[in-house]
Amino acid sequence: MDFHLSDEDRQLRETVRQFVEEIVNPVWQEIDKTDRIPATVLDRARELGLFGLSIAPEYGGLGLSIVQKALVHEMLGRGPWGLASYISVHTGIGCTGINLFGSPEQKAKYLPKMASGEWLGSFGLTEPDAGSDAGNLQTRAERKGDAWVLNGRKVFITNAPYAHHVLVFARTDVGITAFLVDTDTPGYQVGQVFDTLGHQGSAICELVLEDCRIPADAIVGEEGRGFDIAKRSLSEGRTMLGSRSVGAAQKAMELAIEHGEQRRTFGKALLDHQALSFRVAQMSARTDAARGLCYRSAWMLDRGEQAIRESSTAKLFAADGLWQTVDDAVQMLGGYGYIRGEYMLERIWRDARVVRVYDGSSEVQQIVIAQRLRKGDVESRW
Repeated sequence: MDFHLSDEDRQLRETVRQFVEEIVNPVWQEIDKTDRIPATVLDRARELGLFGLSIAPEYGGLGLSIVQKALVHEMLGRGPWGLASYISVHTGIGCTGINLFGSPEQKAKYLPKMASGEWLGSFGLTEPDAGSDAGNLQTRAERKGDAWVLNGRKVFITNAPYAHHVLVFARTDVGITAFLVDTDTPGYQVGQVFDTLGHQGSAICELVLEDCRIPADAIVGEEGRGFDIAKRSLSEGRTMLGSRSVGAAQKAMELAIEHGEQRRTFGKALLDHQALSFRVAQMSARTDAARGLCYRSAWMLDRGEQAIRESSTAKLFAADGLWQTVDDAVQMLGGYGYIRGEYMLERIWRDARVVRVYDGSSEVQQIVIAQRLRKGDVESRW
């Protein structure tokens, strides 16, 4: 069993960490106030190839392995999650369907401009009455001549106001099917943009499809097999969210340690009090354990395995661990940790809360894990 990272992987991790700490984190308050990611940040992300993480070099991308992408997302988790979501939705669930199931023509049309960051991708699965219960999808697609006509509504769709296209899931007579919908298509419109507690910079909104007419060749994969595409996209997405949670937990712990060394009470540093030193030790243990689960899931996906239980385990444990860690860190800062927009730790707290909800809530992850266990998937694989 080899836990060693190659020199190339270490350099990749350090490059993204440097980008986050030197370019992104210095402007986190600007992002928080304006709800927009500065053009200078996005331009630098494009220069580093961060919009092409999942795309093969033949289409202009970096073609990273899933383990390498996990390293990148861990480092992105150290910064504002609006940027992390902006990039991860595009390179993850926004790219995976096209990468794995798209036609040669779709790949040639979309992937080069996605890799360069000229075109931003999004993913439209969740609906008002079909969030975790994706089988209850109500959006319909009807074949009319040489086109498909889509009608329905999606909610909590990240990047949609800035996206060039969205991978939309709709129900046909055969079953749930995936479609590429360009956002300039008549009948496609962005509805309400939600004012969320965190994730500033990556607009999370409603989509409305009213007689949205798209070409017959806009189907990704086979008609009726859209749910397979969604599940494959989400397995990788949950692994990346787990990795992002690890990065945020690590950053929160570092901020807590920094404060604990500087702040003095009763004649000594906070961390000289055993209760608080034990608290940061627990932060470290949780974060290291979550990191291992995320790397295992990524490694399995690179081997072509489904990693359904493992990806759900990684997200469940990393998300819950992040929440406990950042809450403990805020407790250590006392009143300073409760001032909005002044201390990075408070922003991490707001960003972190939703990770136990989206891409399958913690409750859904437990349902998935239990189902896999009942099917005999009970032993860890390495």
